[in-house]
Amino acid sequence: MPAASGDILKQVAGSLRAHPWWSVAGVCVVLVAGAAFFARDLIGLALTADEPIDYTLPKVLPLQAGPGETIYRIDANRSKVTVSVNEVLAGVDNEVHLSTQGVAGDFGVTGNDASTARLSEIAVSVHQLESDNALRDKMLQHQYLESHDHQTVNLVDAEVVDHEQAPGSAEAEFAIEGDLIVKTERHPVRFEGTATVTDGTLTAEVTGQLKMSELGVGPITKVGLVQTSDDIEVTLDLVAIDGEDFTPPTGLSLASVDAGAGDSPSPSFSGEIQPILEANCVSCHRTGAVGAQMVTLDNASDAAEVADGLAVVTGSGYMPPWPPSEEGIPLQHTRGLDDSEIELIASWASAGAQLDVPGTTKLAEPDQPEVKVPDADVELRLPEPYVGDGSKANDYRCFLLDPGFTEDTMITGYEFVPDAREVVHHVLVYRVPEDRVAAAERKDDSDPGPGYGCGDSAGMSTGGSGLVGGWVPGQRPRDFGEGVGLPMGAGDRVVVQIHYHYEGLLRPDQSTMNLEVADDPSELRALFPRSLIGPVELPCPAEDRDEPLCDREAAREAASARAGGGDAGMANATHMPCGTTPSALAALSDGHTATTECTFPIRRETEIVDVLGHMHEIGSEFRMTLNKGRPDETVLLHIPVWNFSWQLNYQPVDPVAASPGDDITIECTWDRGLRFDPEPRYIFFAEGTEDEMCFATVTELPVLDP
Repeated sequence: MPAASGDILKQVAGSLRAHPWWSVAGVCVVLVAGAAFFARDLIGLALTADEPIDYTLPKVLPLQAGPGETIYRIDANRSKVTVSVNEVLAGVDNEVHLSTQGVAGDFGVTGNDASTARLSEIAVSVHQLESDNALRDKMLQHQYLESHDHQTVNLVDAEVVDHEQAPGSAEAEFAIEGDLIVKTERHPVRFEGTATVTDGTLTAEVTGQLKMSELGVGPITKVGLVQTSDDIEVTLDLVAIDGEDFTPPTGLSLASVDAGAGDSPSPSFSGEIQPILEANCVSCHRTGAVGAQMVTLDNASDAAEVADGLAVVTGSGYMPPWPPSEEGIPLQHTRGLDDSEIELIASWASAGAQLDVPGTTKLAEPDQPEVKVPDADVELRLPEPYVGDGSKANDYRCFLLDPGFTEDTMITGYEFVPDAREVVHHVLVYRVPEDRVAAAERKDDSDPGPGYGCGDSAGMSTGGSGLVGGWVPGQRPRDFGEGVGLPMGAGDRVVVQIHYHYEGLLRPDQSTMNLEVADDPSELRALFPRSLIGPVELPCPAEDRDEPLCDREAAREAASARAGGGDAGMANATHMPCGTTPSALAALSDGHTATTECTFPIRRETEIVDVLGHMHEIGSEFRMTLNKGRPDETVLLHIPVWNFSWQLNYQPVDPVAASPGDDITIECTWDRGLRFDPEPRYIFFAEGTEDEMCFATVTELPVLDP
């Protein structure tokens, strides 16, 4: 290899080693820059008990009648506001309709001439918007409309314009123009439709075409689960009554309980639902476990309170999380429910989540843990609690810890135990060789307080040289298996890099890393990781090519600025191992989707014992294949619907043998449509979550000579 090429690849490898997903020996479950909290927010929202809806109607300042004018007041019990949007939910296209009857306002009309209409402020209760899916409603209410703080959307300063009415017809065509106030911001809108005024009743149906992005309420995107279009249609179907003899209601006359709820046939909770939850959910969602901050499933009543959310996340395949398809080789520790279990949960929820046991009945964990929990031979706890000062939402902090190794050894497994789960985003644990310990101590001493600042999304140095372990929410304890381990030398230290994500929530943290070490390391074989890196070139679609950041160099400069001035040269360097060029690869993309394919040779007799794929938010599909296109082709990993929130390391049930002459091909596919970007830009290989990557690791166990 030419010297220049070697230097470039060393630069790439050095930068990658500091990146949060870089994996050694298959020990790092992956979530990058917000993805962990993305999943936590979504699942926690889905599995939060429904709050009672307040059907009190909004209030507006009533119109006062002018000369010869009749005031018509909206009857909410006969009116409805509907929001329609296209959605992809768990891979299925839907046209979604959210509606509310929580609407109030007045019209002033002279005679029966709708062209004379005046409008008061029209208030619509978004807190009462409902669809056929509770998870969708909760996402909309909590995360987009923020309805707890902004319970109404208000049409103000509205006027009737462009009025037309055929002679002798009671129906008039017209438009309404005004401002829509959404979360305190004004947005000009236009609604078009028809109205009639007869027998003391005004009826009107008007529709407006709006964009969620312009209103600041979307589009809605939850990776791997739901995605909406930006365009929405809002329809006001209103009935208003002559106010002389009509007083608008103060609340909707809706039945508080569906008369049939809870009376339909229901699966037995104790006989059918409880065993499913105990086998698949409780170990993560019991008090004190990793999923407890999303939802706690300690007893039967806990499950009943979130039954509708359970039906949504299991029916969509979002929970339990298991992205790989069956096209690849059999993998260990698979998760998932079969169709009959999913249907049982849905039937139980729709029948009212009936319990045939006391609500206090405890839900038990499986007798056997999902994976073997390694022994805590060495406990590395942060020496004192750390809490950031709140000046940055993403705080990367390193803690230099001494495992006390006085002779060479092997780590055979580990478990990271986070303390302040609300703020611990992800964790990486690196080995610090004895000859680098003094430099690491100087770095630690130079930064006041516990630990030292050690990196950000730009991949700055931690001071370590090789990854020992990692943690993200959802990761299981890692046991490397019989007869293998990661080498550690006498006098080596470890540096624990913790990414704290605060978002205004400051919590002191004193987490712990437990290491299992070999009794006799001389009997163990060493694991070797390998990184496979492919380029990313996704130019803008033709219609956006004139946008400033659609120029590749301008986009690279912007990426460098986001990274605090770091070098964005990786976008070019990643082409070298694959024999591609930026222009040639970009020419294969239509600007909406793109695919990278890159092949890497096997250089020794080995067994593949762990695989991982990595992309960012607009990744759509990942595939890793041994000997692609040959008779002995073996798919090592296939993730047909990429999910940024669940990026796991996978271990084959049986190690896969590989020899010199074999090769591994990685294929990464991206789709711009998976994320709404208000400012179109060229996308390439870079470390920011808003950028993209094509990356994989393969952990090899070399075959020993006989």
